[in-house]
Amino acid sequence: MELLDKMPDHSSAGGIVEQRILRLEERFDRMESGAGGPLPMVHPAWPFLLGLLALGFGYLGLGLPQHYYQLLFALLLVVLLYHRQFLVRPKGGWHWPQVLLNFLLIALLFKLLIGGGIASPFEWLKMPVISRMPPPEGGSWYGKMVPDYTIQWQGIPRFSEWALDVTKIQTLLLIATLAGTLFRFQPFTSLTALALLLISIPTYLNFNWDWVILFLILGSVSVYIQSRASIPPRT
Repeated sequence: MELLDKMPDHSSAGGIVEQRILRLEERFDRMESGAGGPLPMVHPAWPFLLGLLALGFGYLGLGLPQHYYQLLFALLLVVLLYHRQFLVRPKGGWHWPQVLLNFLLIALLFKLLIGGGIASPFEWLKMPVISRMPPPEGGSWYGKMVPDYTIQWQGIPRFSEWALDVTKIQTLLLIATLAGTLFRFQPFTSLTALALLLISIPTYLNFNWDWVILFLILGSVSVYIQSRASIPPRT
């Protein structure tokens, strides 16, 4: 009998383990259901005001969109975000103003990505041209007999005036990079992303990055507040 008393009670130990498992499951259920104190809903005015500030900073740092590609891609992305319900539609009268503001913010984002515009890469290439200066009226006989020449630097016709649409090249590289990412073709994605960065460096140097950084930060916060990731789960 004493040996039987000293043997561990497996039934009681198993019951303790089951109770602990049930407690853990209850805690996980509370965490998933938000019963532990969900955060209050954010008023729609907050993402709108942050978006307005970001829009002002983006205008100071980037300027206005100068190519219709930027507006077209911004429109498509806004429609996709709301169609896939990544962004929550605010109730009341905040819906359409917020949609318009998001469209403008994304248009400025595409201005940052594909804002090269029209560039003349060989505008600096010029050649010297000797031209004859007309003699001044009422001058001396020497000035009339001996012409005066001057050297002027002029661009090479059809070569210095050649223009390149950098935005179209950036757009092709951006689409190729996204396609390579979608199909998980890492070498191709790395090459196209590097080419996009290199061709965009002259454009990036023209931006005021003090304002661009503020635009990116406030715009990201505004979009995050509107996203479903920031909404607490229902109890």
